[in-house]
Amino acid sequence: MANRVHILPDEIANRIAAGEVVERPASVTKELVENAVDAGADRIVVEAGAGGKESLRISDNGCGMSRDDALLALERHATSKIHDLSDLRALKTHGFRGEALPSVAAVTRLVIETRQPDDLEGTRVDVVGGRVRDVTSVGRSPGTTITLHGLFFNVPARRKFLKGVDTEFRHIANTMTAMGLAYPNIAFELKHNGRESLRLPRADRKKRVEQVFNVKFGQDVVEISGQINQIGIWGFVGKPEMARKSGQQQTLIVNQRWVQHKAITYAVYEGFGGLLPKGLTPAYCLFLEVDPSRVDVNVHPSKREIRFADERTVYQAVVSCVHDALRKADLVPEMDENTISVMPNMPSFEAQEVQSNRPRVAEKPRQDYQPGKADIEPTPQMALPLTVRNRPQNTSQTQTDKVNREVFDEVGFGQVSVWQLHHKYILAHIKNGVIIVDQQVAHQRVLYERALSHFDKSPATSQRLLFPQTLDFGLKEIHFVREAMPLLERMGFGIRDFGGNTVVVDAIPVGLKTWQEGHLLRELIQDMADAEKRTSVPPGLQTRQITLQEHRLAAAYAWHTSIREGDELSTVEMRGLIDQLFATQEPFVCPYGRPTLVKMGLDELDSRFRR
Repeated sequence: MANRVHILPDEIANRIAAGEVVERPASVTKELVENAVDAGADRIVVEAGAGGKESLRISDNGCGMSRDDALLALERHATSKIHDLSDLRALKTHGFRGEALPSVAAVTRLVIETRQPDDLEGTRVDVVGGRVRDVTSVGRSPGTTITLHGLFFNVPARRKFLKGVDTEFRHIANTMTAMGLAYPNIAFELKHNGRESLRLPRADRKKRVEQVFNVKFGQDVVEISGQINQIGIWGFVGKPEMARKSGQQQTLIVNQRWVQHKAITYAVYEGFGGLLPKGLTPAYCLFLEVDPSRVDVNVHPSKREIRFADERTVYQAVVSCVHDALRKADLVPEMDENTISVMPNMPSFEAQEVQSNRPRVAEKPRQDYQPGKADIEPTPQMALPLTVRNRPQNTSQTQTDKVNREVFDEVGFGQVSVWQLHHKYILAHIKNGVIIVDQQVAHQRVLYERALSHFDKSPATSQRLLFPQTLDFGLKEIHFVREAMPLLERMGFGIRDFGGNTVVVDAIPVGLKTWQEGHLLRELIQDMADAEKRTSVPPGLQTRQITLQEHRLAAAYAWHTSIREGDELSTVEMRGLIDQLFATQEPFVCPYGRPTLVKMGLDELDSRFRR
């Protein structure tokens, strides 16, 4: 019988390895920037074209390579970082496997230009699909430049899974931001389609953190600093009002590596001592210095995850540092001395998820907005019959919806009585019982569909600000701002890019009462960032031809500008709200899928009273 087991050809093996290392342009950026860091560069420039899908160039002023080293670096398991097993036990460099460059070269058209400081000329190597096509001499400054064209050009099945240009570039920007945090002594630049998007000059660590996150220590965030059990901890945690449902504002650097670790996130959460509401996660940026021999960085193909030799010790150190810092800032109550001792057993943190997928609608109104009646004006135009006859004819209808709508037929406006219950719910008399409307959720549905109509049809009317307002954003948030600008303008915002991380707003939608000197816009952008991991539109909305970005922005705007629990409404305003609700295409759910009303029939009421 013929042998069935055989060694894979190098071309196939390299493409398989590329699948582990190269996920998207951002992962290529990470690997090559880490190589530049290991080369001793103090200035690194990344230039991306079409989100990195079409072109990507990484330039550095590091030590460069000789011609022989440049060719050898394209071979698998060729590295200058480790020489024996002891080096592997205490890694201090990013690269050590010798897989990144050959894996990248296997799925792209790649050009390497490099020169060592003592060499008279540099070397250029042209590679296509992992095969070296040409090696020539080139004149250039010391350092290395690696240029890629057509990522996954020879693996179309992988290329079709790449996201849009804006999404892919945002991942590159996040990678560059994280590398900038890990290495404040290095100047980083990022350009997209020839336009500068990010510039981080060399700075001390504290200044670099403030620049990236657009925060001030002592004002917006609480500084964390400590040395416990030979574990150095420094960074910041955001005040409770900065807590979010997603982990967008969480960064962890361990021994100058940008990594993820669920246990650390949970440790920060525990450090707040119950100060955070359930379902929200804290904002933080932490730098941990741990003995390299006590950290295993070789547990993930992209080195994004690590394992500590003594996970509980690290966990307790983070909890203690966070709690002590918050206590000194008078933000957290005293913790019982036995709190840490009853923490969940380490290291099984897979079940300790802090994030939540609950709807964005809060059970209580946010305290950072003053209650207002936003758009519910007692005008004659709103005093329409409480009926659904005028709703669009193309509205999708389930059998349940049809039954509910029949309840409202032939009910005239003058015949309907409405009451407000605890400044939270609206009770309306109907033919066969009563409906109870959640005033906040109902208004969100109205504002949500109004925003969508501005996207599709005529833009909203704007009112000019007396003084244009300049708003600075963090390096991550500014990309969301630029992506949302066209939609924001159709919603009635006058907004323009001022360069760097700054925008200027000179107009807002007419009647907007929750602008609060730009705080509303910051909340909208943060909500869009938080919702990035949710990749589908809620049930009941798929029939609408809307994009995810339109849905997220319209839903966030509706949440922040709607009336709130505690707002008192007049009879005309309550009737007007119900009329507007039943003029929408989906009156029975809010943008997040939460019901806007419930119906209680006469039969149910009779049964309650045993009639």
